[in-house]
Amino acid sequence: MRTPPATPHLSLWRRCAALFGCMLTLAAQAAEPVSNPIIGHGVGDTTAVASQLPDMGSPENAILSKSDEYQIGLMAMRQLRGQELILEDPELSDYIQHLGSRLAAQARDDDQNFQYFVVRSTEINAFATYGGFICVNSGLILLTETESDLAGVLAHETAHVRQRHLARSILAQSRMSMGTMAAMLAAVLIGAASGAGGQAIEGAVAMSQGVALQQSMNFTRGEEAEADRVGISLLAGAGFRTTAMADFFEAMGRREGLDEMAGPFDMLRNHPVTRDRIAEARARSVQEHATQINESMLFAWMRERVRVLSASPDTDMNVYYARRRDHQPLSDPERYGEALAQLRTARAASAVTTLSDLSAKYPQITSLYAALGQALQADHQSAAALVLFERAMALFPRNVPLAVRYADTLMQTGHASQAHALLLDVFNNTQPTPDQIRMTALAASAAGDAGDAYYYMSEFDISNGDLALANQQLELALASPNLSSVQRQRFRARLEEIRDWLREQRLTRGGAAQQRQGGGNFGP
Repeated sequence: MRTPPATPHLSLWRRCAALFGCMLTLAAQAAEPVSNPIIGHGVGDTTAVASQLPDMGSPENAILSKSDEYQIGLMAMRQLRGQELILEDPELSDYIQHLGSRLAAQARDDDQNFQYFVVRSTEINAFATYGGFICVNSGLILLTETESDLAGVLAHETAHVRQRHLARSILAQSRMSMGTMAAMLAAVLIGAASGAGGQAIEGAVAMSQGVALQQSMNFTRGEEAEADRVGISLLAGAGFRTTAMADFFEAMGRREGLDEMAGPFDMLRNHPVTRDRIAEARARSVQEHATQINESMLFAWMRERVRVLSASPDTDMNVYYARRRDHQPLSDPERYGEALAQLRTARAASAVTTLSDLSAKYPQITSLYAALGQALQADHQSAAALVLFERAMALFPRNVPLAVRYADTLMQTGHASQAHALLLDVFNNTQPTPDQIRMTALAASAAGDAGDAYYYMSEFDISNGDLALANQQLELALASPNLSSVQRQRFRARLEEIRDWLREQRLTRGGAAQQRQGGGNFGP
C-alpha cells in the first residue's frame, strides 16, 4: 500500500499553516499570570464539581464548542507526534488510558473526550490541552512512588478539562496582540523562505508549538486552585489516596534547585510549589477521602517499562539494572524492566528465561505474556511464540496490547491475513490509537486487501487531523479492485463525512477571514 506523496515544501507549508491556525486559537491567555506548577489546585463532592461547569449558554461555549476544542487539540497532538514526543507503546498507552478513565468516569461528563498519553521527556511535567488531550512526561512518571501519586497528576489535569478552563481563557483573546502570534510563526516562515536546513526549520516548529502549548497552560490562580480541589474529589471517587497530591507536591519541592534538565519542553518547566498549596491540598484531602483504596499492581511494572523505553538509544539499561542488583536483589517489576532492556540489546534468550518465570508467577499480568511472546520470536522460537499468543488471547479476549503484539508476530511469520482479521476484530470493539490504526492498514496491505489498506490509512489521517489526505486515501480505496458491496458502501459513507467536514472548515475559515478583515476581535 502506498500513501499519496507530498513534496517536502508542500508538507512544510501545510505544517506551518496548521501551526498558525493552532497558535491563533491557543494564544488565548487568562488575564492574571500565574506560576503554573506541574499539577494545579482543586472542589468538594461531585455535586460541587457539576456546579462549577459553565452551562451551554455560557460565553465560552458560544466562542469555542467542544468540537472546536477537539480539533485544536488534535492539531497540537499531531505536532507532538510529528516530533516523536509521544511514547507510542501498546502496553503503556493501555495502562495510562485505563488509569485516566477511572478519573474521567468521576467527572461524569459524557460529552467530553478524555485521552491520556505518555510524553517521551525527562522534564518533570504534565499538561492538558484543548479537546481533553492529557499528557504526562516519562520523567514525571519515574518520580512518582505510588499509583495514587500518578493519579493525582492526571486528576488535576482532568479537572482542568472538566471545568473547561481552556475554553474560558479564550475570552481573553481580544486582549492578545497579533504581533505575539506573528513572531512565533516568523521563525518558521523565515527558515522556509531563506532555504534554511531542515533541522533549523524543525527546531522552529518545535519552539512555536512549545510556546503555543505553554500559553494554553497558563491559568489563573483561581483556576489552578479549582483544579486541585476538583482533582482531589476525582481521586476520592476513583479509589485513590487523596493525600497523594500533597505528597507529590512535596516530592517536587525537594527537587527544586537540583539538576537542570534540557529538552524540547524547557519553556514548559513549571514554577516552584508553594507551602500554601501543599497545606491547602492536605486540608482538602482530609475532607475528601476514598472509602476504599484501589491501586493497581501494574503501576510498578509500567514504571519500569517507562524507564527502559524512554531511555536514550545510547544508554544501556542493562548497566542500570546490574548496578541495582549490586546493592540489593531486584524486585519482580525490576526483573521485568531488565528483561525489556535485554530485548532491546539482542539478549533474547536471557529475557525468555526471566519472562517465563515471571509470567508463571503472575499469570494475571498480560504485559508479561506480550513481552514473553516478543522474546520468543526474537530468540527464533516463532512456533512457541504463536502458541503462547494464541493461549493468551483465549485467556484475555480482545486485549489490545496482546492483540497488537500477536498481530506483529503473525505478520513477521507470514500470516498477514490472520493478523488483519485479528486487528479488525479487536478494533471494531475498542478504540485504537493512531499507531494501531496504521498497523491495521499495514496488515490489510500485506494481506492483499488494498481497499481496507487505504481505508484504514484514511482513518489514521483522520486521527491525526489531516482530513485532506484522508479524502485522498478514501478515493484510492474506492478505486481499488475487488471491493465487496459492504466495503464500497462504508468507504462512500466515510468519504461523504470527510467532504462535509472539509466544506464546513472552508466556510468557517472564510468567515473568520472576513471577520479579521473587518476588524474582528484581535487587537493590533
